[in-house]
Amino acid sequence: MTDAEWHRLVKAGEDAGWQLVWERVIAPEAKSLRSAALMKRYSLTDGDLNGMLYEEMIGRGKIDLYRGEGSFEGWLRRYVRGYILNANPNRHGEISIERAHPHAEDGRTELEIPVDATERLLLNETWGLTHWCFRKLWNEDPERCYIHLLKTRFHLSSEETKDFLDVSSAANVDQIFSRSVKFLRKVAAEVFQERDK
Repeated sequence: MTDAEWHRLVKAGEDAGWQLVWERVIAPEAKSLRSAALMKRYSLTDGDLNGMLYEEMIGRGKIDLYRGEGSFEGWLRRYVRGYILNANPNRHGEISIERAHPHAEDGRTELEIPVDATERLLLNETWGLTHWCFRKLWNEDPERCYIHLLKTRFHLSSEETKDFLDVSSAANVDQIFSRSVKFLRKVAAEVFQERDK
């Protein structure tokens, strides 16, 4: 199968294309010396990687960025390696209490309360929008809301989330998580469209 044919199958969401992604990209990268230790440390499974790649390629339309330059396999692997490196929870805005004070030695001021009226308004609007979107997600499907929270805030793997919520499979967790992301994007887009009228 040529790269162009494989790309077309993956873009169409065909099982044959995604089976090749699993066999030639996900499984080998998950077993590589470079990635296996990091995945174990960050509780990341090969199912998580597959779900992230599917969300990125199909959910966000990144599959269209491939222009046939270089191998399709290598192009996909770069994304997968990125997910593994970014799985470190310390790279996602986690704040150390010791460094939270405005006069901390390293100068970091993450928890400094905004004093400017515009900053306060923006912070309130952000929190309000976030809570409103999650309330809509909760009303639509509480399980989706829980899965989204466990994977994004508590950094649980799909396998851990499956066990925690008694979901049928890790693949099902990935699918539900993908739907929750799409739903939240749609709700936020509707809010901005309404505001811009």
